[in-house]
Amino acid sequence: MVFGGRPALREREYLFIDGGCLRASVQKICQDLFGNASEYQPYVPTFAIGGYDKIFYYDAVPGKAHEEAQAVYEARVQPDHDRFAKIQALDRVHVALGKTVGADRRQKGVDVQLAVDMMTHAFRGNIAKATLFAGDADFVPLIKSLVGEGLHVTLWHPPQANTELKGAADSTRLFDFKTNYNCLTADGQRPAFSINARGSGGPPDGLKNIVTLGEYKFAGRWQRDTLTAWRGGPGNSWSYIRFEAPDARLERALDAFDAIHSWGIAATGNEWIEA
Repeated sequence: MVFGGRPALREREYLFIDGGCLRASVQKICQDLFGNASEYQPYVPTFAIGGYDKIFYYDAVPGKAHEEAQAVYEARVQPDHDRFAKIQALDRVHVALGKTVGADRRQKGVDVQLAVDMMTHAFRGNIAKATLFAGDADFVPLIKSLVGEGLHVTLWHPPQANTELKGAADSTRLFDFKTNYNCLTADGQRPAFSINARGSGGPPDGLKNIVTLGEYKFAGRWQRDTLTAWRGGPGNSWSYIRFEAPDARLERALDAFDAIHSWGIAATGNEWIEA
């Protein structure tokens, strides 16, 4: 839209991430889908390419245990500091850290800093929109205040997020494996799962195994950590998806593939997919 002969400025949007909520969300996905809560970790670089002008990531360093030697404590938390340093090194991404305290490992100072930063950017007019990744009811007053001041707030949330929190936002966005599979990582260097090609076309002549499951025909190949699956019918049309799962077993790749695409091949795929 043009006002007074000049193009209107694009509305700036910042993303604010409650890192504890993000990690807990990924842990629940891993537990529910793979049976191991620590199988994968959040892959923050995926968030950094989401079109946000800036990203603010809030998390906490584990606190020092009672009578724990300082050298032991520093060695224990060094991997956390390394992880936060990698996040901070991303373009347009800024990290704020609090402390984890108490027997329940409660984060101290994180929620308050996040709320202060969101309010500050809103009242300074830095942004017209904000997305908050969170699920805790503690953020309800913050969202209500920002919405009341005219800021458009999107809540990006896990399935178990507080109902009142979701109702307070202008819009909501669900964080789940089907939509956000590329937000997980095994090694911190690349997504654990990604789709690098999809389209129409049948399997190559060299594939021997073509099976019928229900009303569809299927073929597949597992090669160099990449699953290529073809589905044909009803009729004579075929489509394919090329799915990368670095360092994963075929069974894991199939579970992830079906969670995203619902083709129903995980149960039998290792019997007919060719390696």
